[in-house]
Amino acid sequence: MTKGIFFSQLAANFGGWKLGAFGNPIGSSIDRLFGAFPILNFAVRGNPRHLLPARRTPGEFVKCTGVRRASPLKAVSPGCTSGRSCPLIKPAFPFFKLALIIPMLALSALLPCLVVIIAILWFRQSAVVAATAAAFASGLLWAAGVFLPPTVTQVMNALTDTAILQLLVAAIVLPGIMFVETSNRTGAPKAIGDVMKHLNLKPPRAAIVIAIGFGVLVESLTGYGVSLLVTVPLLAARFERRHAIALALLGMSLMPWGALSVSAHLGAELAEIALDRMALMIWLVSGPVVFILPLLCLRFVPDPCFGDFIFAFLAGLLLWAGIGLGSRWIGIEIAGVAGAFTVIAMAVLAANGGDGLIRVFATRALAPYYLLIASVLLQKLLILHLAEAGVAPVLSSGRVTFSLLSSPGVALLMAILPSIMLLPQASASPIRISALLVHVWQRGWRPMGGIFLFVLAARLLVEMGAIKALAGLLSTTGPYPALAAVTLLGATSGFVTGSGLTGNALFMPSAATTGASFDAPALFAALQHGAAGHMAMAALPVAAILLAALPGRTFADDRTVLVIGLRLNLIFMCLLIGMGSLLLFFGIG
Repeated sequence: MTKGIFFSQLAANFGGWKLGAFGNPIGSSIDRLFGAFPILNFAVRGNPRHLLPARRTPGEFVKCTGVRRASPLKAVSPGCTSGRSCPLIKPAFPFFKLALIIPMLALSALLPCLVVIIAILWFRQSAVVAATAAAFASGLLWAAGVFLPPTVTQVMNALTDTAILQLLVAAIVLPGIMFVETSNRTGAPKAIGDVMKHLNLKPPRAAIVIAIGFGVLVESLTGYGVSLLVTVPLLAARFERRHAIALALLGMSLMPWGALSVSAHLGAELAEIALDRMALMIWLVSGPVVFILPLLCLRFVPDPCFGDFIFAFLAGLLLWAGIGLGSRWIGIEIAGVAGAFTVIAMAVLAANGGDGLIRVFATRALAPYYLLIASVLLQKLLILHLAEAGVAPVLSSGRVTFSLLSSPGVALLMAILPSIMLLPQASASPIRISALLVHVWQRGWRPMGGIFLFVLAARLLVEMGAIKALAGLLSTTGPYPALAAVTLLGATSGFVTGSGLTGNALFMPSAATTGASFDAPALFAALQHGAAGHMAMAALPVAAILLAALPGRTFADDRTVLVIGLRLNLIFMCLLIGMGSLLLFFGIG
């Protein structure tokens, strides 16, 4: 009864004032918040003794059945004849306290992310445990009815969407892990080392080609930090330890295009934006980061000359143009590959010791990479012809859609089958292949389980109205502060989860919804995608792979990786916010 009186006073004082960001009566929204978290009664109203009935005279209590406004600062009970203020009813709800409650209501949508940060950075738990905690936190918010009254339909919708999105991700991740294992067994990493020997480049140019050429190439095709297993030994053999770590991290900086752009596929679906449109905005937003990478490489090599700066400038320009043209004419799946190939091709043309280079590039060990690129191109052609014939199977809930034939998993499977034939005879036996499948499942179930729980947490937040509330709060700050906030939230999600994929699962819906408030949903979605992908380079899972590949690991290496990664990402986030603000100013989004 007392809580009802409290909020009936609130409704009377504000006249049923609507909360524009949420579209619900403010009294109703705050009532649910106070019902879910009673401690807020004390935080906002003060001493809980005011919730007790008011004693007018000894032995007599006044039963207050309603509230009428006496003045903006005074409320009296209808049963009172003395004209005194009834102690049961506090003065009108202050505006400044209301201004605190409204953001608290919206910011509670970040509770799952806060739980993930605590679980990973404080308690040092695995991503699966952190994802479980995030899903549990979303469940608590749903059950408490903080944003909307809980219904079974909300949960069923979230589970249905999560199942479809999980199939979309699994169709890429599991074949991707199998491709990684197959290419490793054919000797592809060693073949890349042979190519570098034949190129015979000077140290500054070798650093650019290893990190920005082959590092980006392998990461774009495989993902999962596999490029570090190729680049770290090559860099450690040529450069000082600290510089080798920095160069390896620079090679991981284009994770927004990693693993055949699986995170872009998921992000476009969550943001409800066409993949082609998403690919264009990602290229525009992350363009400055792409261009500057070769120049940053020269910061970590000894004695670069003027010619090396010209080489780095051209490499950055070609990398940026290659990614853009690849996204436009082929597809975002191998856009990173197209950019990396332009850098490698320039290095080949500039090489002094290029004799026998064709023979080295034509080695059997590199065939899985060539087969995958050819498979992506063939898949694009098949999709066009099948679409004309009316063959375009999809899984859809009406909210999210999974186009089966457009999945990069199809190209991966097309490349894996002939790649297995290239394995040594003993490795290609049925027994070894079954062992390979078991190994793929052992490597894949943990990330798949974590992604499922992260996506479930995010979809439940969408269904309960939490994402709409958070986006409404961000939109009230203005376009440019909202843009910076979305970028920083994306960076946080990438750093915490170690993946642009799971980062998009957490925050892509809120980013796109916030952008829609300024008629720029694709721009804000690309900022979320870019920030999560770039920042994931500095995350703990990536650092663990780098340190595992680094010869003679020392205790100081852990801090070196973290410090360099965060410093580089400080530059990247400034570039993203600056480019995003420029695009927003010109109405591109």
